[in-house]
Amino acid sequence: LALTKLAHFLMDMHRENGKWVGLKSRPLVLLAEKPRTGTYLVVGYEYAEKAGNVLRNRFGQNFELAAKTMKGTFRFDSFDTNVIEVNGKDVQRFIEQLHYMMETV
Repeated sequence: LALTKLAHFLMDMHRENGKWVGLKSRPLVLLAEKPRTGTYLVVGYEYAEKAGNVLRNRFGQNFELAAKTMKGTFRFDSFDTNVIEVNGKDVQRFIEQLHYMMETV
């Protein structure tokens, strides 16, 4: 939940200061290490052109596709489909696969 709030805050700040508007807009992926479990929490956040607009978040589908193409350990343990928990040894490969999936979809 905290990562999602941070992502929302960062996107709002970038939108308000004009850094991520129009063609400069990009999705945001944040990772937080969970040292006790040896995993990372990964949150994907889509950009809405105007504050308050609702945007269909493609990260849930892309997270699922990226996870299916790998033989790692993944957990969708949140109400939000844009949140996934990834084993620490798989996180780099997962992010690379996610980038590949987002470019091809």
